Amino acid sequence: MNREGAVSREAGATSPPAPPDPGCAVSVRGLTRNFGPVRALHDVSFDVPAGEITALLGENGAGKSTLLKILAGLQPPSAGTVTVFGEPVTAYDPATVLSRHGVAIVPQELSLLPDRTIAENVLSGVEPGSRWFPSPRRMRERTRELLAELDLHLDPGAPVRTLDLATQQLIVVARSLARGCRVLILDEPTAMLTPAEADRLFALMAQLKSAGTTMLYVSHRMPEVFRLADHIQVLRDGGHVASWPRAGTTPDRAVAAMVGRELGQFTRRADRPGDPAVPPALAVRGLSGRRHRGISFDLRPGEILGVAGLPDSGRVELLHNLFGGDRGTGGTVELLGRPYDQRDPIASVERRLAFVPGERRAQGLLTTMSVGENIGALTTRAFSRFGMVRRRAFDASAADQARRLTVKTATMGQPITSLSGGNQQKAVLGRWLAIDPGVLILDEPTRGVDIGAKAEIYDRLLALARDGLAILCSSSDLPELLTLTDRIAVLSEGRLVDIVDTAEATEESIMTLATGAAPAAAA
Repeated sequence: MNREGAVSREAGATSPPAPPDPGCAVSVRGLTRNFGPVRALHDVSFDVPAGEITALLGENGAGKSTLLKILAGLQPPSAGTVTVFGEPVTAYDPATVLSRHGVAIVPQELSLLPDRTIAENVLSGVEPGSRWFPSPRRMRERTRELLAELDLHLDPGAPVRTLDLATQQLIVVARSLARGCRVLILDEPTAMLTPAEADRLFALMAQLKSAGTTMLYVSHRMPEVFRLADHIQVLRDGGHVASWPRAGTTPDRAVAAMVGRELGQFTRRADRPGDPAVPPALAVRGLSGRRHRGISFDLRPGEILGVAGLPDSGRVELLHNLFGGDRGTGGTVELLGRPYDQRDPIASVERRLAFVPGERRAQGLLTTMSVGENIGALTTRAFSRFGMVRRRAFDASAADQARRLTVKTATMGQPITSLSGGNQQKAVLGRWLAIDPGVLILDEPTRGVDIGAKAEIYDRLLALARDGLAILCSSSDLPELLTLTDRIAVLSEGRLVDIVDTAEATEESIMTLATGAAPAAAA
């Protein structure tokens, strides 16, 4: 990598790659990976400097996951070479790549044994003592030593399932260090973390860097990238398109390289919702339930009302109560001018109340079904006659939603799990838009979504609001709320603290309310 300035080339360029840089931890040259007729990577070449943090950027589907799997030994390349600290990788399996070359990965789906102890997870396969009779005492001692290096003070005998997600990630890091990890790959490590948990991870990364560990870091979050990374590499459509030192580029330039075009700068909504005298689409009075109580607000047609709050604020539980997934304990709801107090998910669909949940894989995707079946799942009855689905009309409706949301799929019959995260999220959104909702509830609408798909989702939501749809949007991403919404309802410890006009709000003012540092305003 040229450390003095940017290196940029079009994907698919065929100029011969430079030889590996002897000062780098990892060098990839001409890396290609084919899956049948599909080319996931083509002629990728770049270097990862030793002892520094390199960010790997790209839209979902750019080839990042395939590249990481090759580097971690989870799959071999179809062509090209990988060199780690000057030694070529010849055997592609995780155990060999870690033991021989010191490369480990912290994946998005953590591979821990939840009912085993911390010590058993950290030292599995490298237990002190004999092969058949590991020493429990020495396992506990060694685990304490490794955890202390990460500033973790935990009971090595505690089951992993008792730990929060952020701590489980650190256990995976400790497990990697126990096996001599010198190159640590982190794949979207903050996607499911709170800001405080992310800061804890960032402190660990700084500590590992100071100790000489090389890190390759994948994230869609530009503020994180420009806070942490020393170098930036960009993939697009399976090819390597740009390389910079962090100081040599900007977030806008990095995004443009990722998506192959300039994205318009999103700002707060300039178009305001309609006449406040119009009856609300959703009227909530004194709503109480699990982790929230006494919540009151109105949501007007054409308005996007944000919901902000810390993880324990009750904002997610509020959404589930409104949709009927959780049983409330008090209060009243009016939906599209009619009382709606006996709420349940089936009735909500019939009443045109849509809900896109925050946990896409666990709560949103129908993982055994196709793209078209996922999008059309709630409209089967509308396209049925005498118990038989009118397949042509059903497929046409699903394809229309996919087109409106620019879902990138080879066919509507393709498995939903084969799509990128951004396209999966758009498919889930399309399922709920297919019922022609009067009110749309969203929880974390762009979690785990790349910058290009995020822009497309924003465009669609803003267009829906302009057409009169009432949208309630909960998000832990404050810039997202400041971009999309007209007003923001801030919750703290289960109570509505205030509803603020987005045009007058800042991240700091919202956090002041969410943390209880400011007095509550009258609801």
